Amino acid sequence: MNEKKELKKLLIFDWKILVAIIFLMITGGVAVYSSTYNPDATKLNWLFLKYVFFSITGLIIMCITMFINYTKLAEHRISLYIPMLLVLITVLIPGVGTTINGSSSWLFGMQPSEFGKVIMIIFLAGYLDQIGDKIKEEKYFALAGFFIIIPIILVLLQPDLGTVLVYCFIVFVMLFVGGVPVRYIIGLLSIGVIGLSIPMFLAYKKMSDDINNILFNFLSHRLYIGYICGILLFISILLLTINFYMNNKIIDLLSFSFFVLFLSMCAALIFDVGLKTYQKERLLVFMNPELTRLSSGYNIIQSLIAVGSGGLFGEGFLNGSQSQLNFIPQQVNDFIFSNICEEWGFIGSSLVVLAYAVIFIRGITVAYFAKDRLGALIVSGVVAMFLCHVLINVGMVVGMMPITGLTLPFVSSGGSSIITFAISIGLIFNVESRRYVH
Repeated sequence: MNEKKELKKLLIFDWKILVAIIFLMITGGVAVYSSTYNPDATKLNWLFLKYVFFSITGLIIMCITMFINYTKLAEHRISLYIPMLLVLITVLIPGVGTTINGSSSWLFGMQPSEFGKVIMIIFLAGYLDQIGDKIKEEKYFALAGFFIIIPIILVLLQPDLGTVLVYCFIVFVMLFVGGVPVRYIIGLLSIGVIGLSIPMFLAYKKMSDDINNILFNFLSHRLYIGYICGILLFISILLLTINFYMNNKIIDLLSFSFFVLFLSMCAALIFDVGLKTYQKERLLVFMNPELTRLSSGYNIIQSLIAVGSGGLFGEGFLNGSQSQLNFIPQQVNDFIFSNICEEWGFIGSSLVVLAYAVIFIRGITVAYFAKDRLGALIVSGVVAMFLCHVLINVGMVVGMMPITGLTLPFVSSGGSSIITFAISIGLIFNVESRRYVH
């Protein structure tokens, strides 16, 4: 009798999130059908059929994930983490991983780095829950950083900067929720911002042919950046040594700040060397699409035309000129929101954004009322992943964010993406239902 009651309690889930997801899937199906529509074809396009298949499969996997105790997943996190690393390494082997759009991110038609997001969430949540307040100690924080940086570097080597940004955003949110000191989070954020800003500054100056200034000439020499790294590291170690005898908070803060600057300049070197020219252009083109209107800027220009032509109510199903004439590249994946804006207008696109808002708000609520710290950390990571994808994808379509290749959850046609987000929602339902199971 008690077992039946326990099972019934496991079936408790947030129906508002489920309704939002089904709405997004229907919207995605309509948009994919429209984007691939061919009046002369006698059969349905395989991309539409693939979307339907993965959507149904995703719903099934979502239900299965609900019943797998998330505490058991966290206990076996190493068993998930190590295979993830091995697969990410396998993708990089020439002749094994498949290269699509300049990124070697594919293996047997799937994208392992997508599933890595969920494994990263489970692993980091389990680690933070296990060590508790010890995360405030430098050695435990450094150990967390070690485990985090390995998959990020492997994904960066593919190279897939969009996925790297998602990984980093998930980590920032989970560390904050996990009680990591604010100065560590600010330090990590500074490393990312400064590390990206320098190579982006150099790339933008080259794109705009504005290379006759002292700062550009200085930073464009990687050897000079190497000298700066050495000087910053020396100052940091010197201050750390002095503080070993004086134990002064100000000196400790200065030593930490110089070390963060050292890591920031190292990150700048890595990004400058690792990112290809076309990737830097894709990140910068939203600032001025006209600079590369025939290459990287073309996508944003066509997307903005589609969004603007939609107006309030849209041009109607299968009536979008930009969509039907295939002016928008990757419109079943990265730019599918352009199709929605053009054919369904501001009203239709607002309903899509509202559906995501429901997922965010209900997800935060589940995290707040989770029965334990582990559940709260897992749901926080899932919400962070959704938020990052939606903000960057929608911002990219309307010309406010760089082009990174991130999908729109449950709407874009990517199979790996749909399955990953389905598992993530299953984890939210999992955490919520176990509030009532003891």
